[in-house]
Amino acid sequence: MSAGSRLKEERERLKLTQKSMAEAAGTTTRTQISYEGNATPPKSAYLAKVAVFGIDVGYVITGKRFENVACTPTELAYLRQCRALATKGLAQQGLDGLNFLRISSGIEWSDMPAVYQAMQTGEETEPTNEGDKE
Repeated sequence: MSAGSRLKEERERLKLTQKSMAEAAGTTTRTQISYEGNATPPKSAYLAKVAVFGIDVGYVITGKRFENVACTPTELAYLRQCRALATKGLAQQGLDGLNFLRISSGIEWSDMPAVYQAMQTGEETEPTNEGDKE
């Protein structure tokens, strides 16, 4: 599989269109198509910009997945929040934020292993109820 094919695979994994990814990276849709079609190799500045959105740039370049990669934009946001708030004694605020997101999405704690597994495999899940009862 080529770098362009892996770039396309990554874009699709994150459910981004060619146009939205091109705009996020500050390039044109035509350039995005060129990268994915292997007509032009992606430039390093482009790869740095798309990495911010969760593209596994190491995988695009080498064909090998790295373990520390978010599977969805939501998971990327969770990871960033956890990493940022885990410093300077703010871990509890990070957990509170994640708990808020869990409750607002209607996900019970008992459903979290299934939700996490679905995120890893790309499956769709539905919460079993309307969230925790207070």
